[in-house]
Amino acid sequence: MKKLTCLLLGGVLLTSACEQAQKTKQAYDNLAKLKDAGENIENTLDAAKAQREEREKRGDTLSLPYKELQTYLPAEISGFTAGNPEGQSKKMGGFAFSTASREFTKDSVTIITELIDYNGAHDMYQGAAAMFALGMESENDEELVKSTSLGIEGASGMENFHKKDGRAQLTLTLGGRFMVRVDADKQKDLSLVESVAKQIDLKKLAKL
Repeated sequence: MKKLTCLLLGGVLLTSACEQAQKTKQAYDNLAKLKDAGENIENTLDAAKAQREEREKRGDTLSLPYKELQTYLPAEISGFTAGNPEGQSKKMGGFAFSTASREFTKDSVTIITELIDYNGAHDMYQGAAAMFALGMESENDEELVKSTSLGIEGASGMENFHKKDGRAQLTLTLGGRFMVRVDADKQKDLSLVESVAKQIDLKKLAKL
């Protein structure tokens, strides 16, 4: 009996030690992820600052007029009917930015493309860029969230797929000033919003 008790006690202690080791490893892993996220944010903000300073040297401190922004949006999407492009340039307080958007429809499916130029509102851009630089990813029965860059150097963003109602969203920051967003409803995955986003000249925008 004494031997059996010792064996049982040893098993309990071994299990407890393994669980504690696993928790310790997980804690270190989480700290490493936080450190990586912090470095990503810092690098993203430093890059945006450098791009801003370079534009200031050229005298480029204003957002593009909304009419010019509209030219970067897709003019057509195969199988969809294009609506008229919309947009506006805004100033409020010390901020100025421009937006352009276009809607596409096919039967009961709607795609909305949007482009925002934060060149005159750099602090607003930094907030969004910092959030995306966290690289948050998660999935449950209702939603899939994952980070993305679409292969564009210096870009960071996020994709969301709402499984219950089929809403797909892609948001991307790039060039230290631009935000691109593509939304689509009644989808089975993120492939459509990704393909539409790639129709925008992202590489050119990243270099402006």
